[in-house]
Amino acid sequence: MIKRIRPVIRVARNEGEVRRHMRLALSVRPEEFELRGGWIPVVDVYETGTDLIVETELPGLTARDMVVSLSASRIEIKGVKKVAAVSASPRYLRLEREYGAFQRSVALPCAVVPDKARAVLENGVLSVIIRKMRGTRDRDIVVKIQKTEERSGGHDG
Repeated sequence: MIKRIRPVIRVARNEGEVRRHMRLALSVRPEEFELRGGWIPVVDVYETGTDLIVETELPGLTARDMVVSLSASRIEIKGVKKVAAVSASPRYLRLEREYGAFQRSVALPCAVVPDKARAVLENGVLSVIIRKMRGTRDRDIVVKIQKTEERSGGHDG
């Protein structure tokens, strides 16, 4: 028996998988997948009993350099990191720090109360503390299965 191999289909399927994993890794919607800024800050998201904490490394920035937007299910941090002022005409031997505009959008793992959020910038780390919405915990429910005649209410059809 001869097994047909379709390399073009495999490549297309693999490419789609890579794109899907990249979108998940960056936690952005497909239309936001493209890099809109010059660099992407790293983000940690964790929770306590009542709060969701989003920490972002933003070394060298001040509160005036960024904007934090929050909805019930998403946080967006954007701003600009300016090039450090150095003496006239430096001759760089190595330049690894990233500068320019940035934008980071992260889907939140649970519903939050945007009005109760607060942010603190300390030692180059932006911490956004967001109150989790009460009563939104996922819970299992049992759905009663009705017999056909109960559901139809006596109608034929």
